[in-house]
Amino acid sequence: MVIETDLALPDGRSLHVYDTGGSAQLTVFWHHGTPNLGAPPGPLLPLAESLGVRWVSYDRPGYGRSTHLADRTVGDAAGCVAAVADALGIGDFAVMGHSG
Repeated sequence: MVIETDLALPDGRSLHVYDTGGSAQLTVFWHHGTPNLGAPPGPLLPLAESLGVRWVSYDRPGYGRSTHLADRTVGDAAGCVAAVADALGIGDFAVMGHSG
């Protein structure tokens, strides 16, 4: 099951966050490519759950329900991930993604 929430950022924007939750041995931040949204890859979720993998992701700024960020760069993803990780209390994680 994927829990969706909106995370309010200090600058007034928001990120739409996806989280499979639970206690996991490994958390993976999923980065979506264009033109997709941030929902984690559904076909991988059952196996991930059985292996103790938690998926966390977000709609990139300007996609889906996340607020637009003018002049956004690829490097801005680091700040987005840090905000989500901090809000969810995640200290260590891996990253995975794909490009359109």
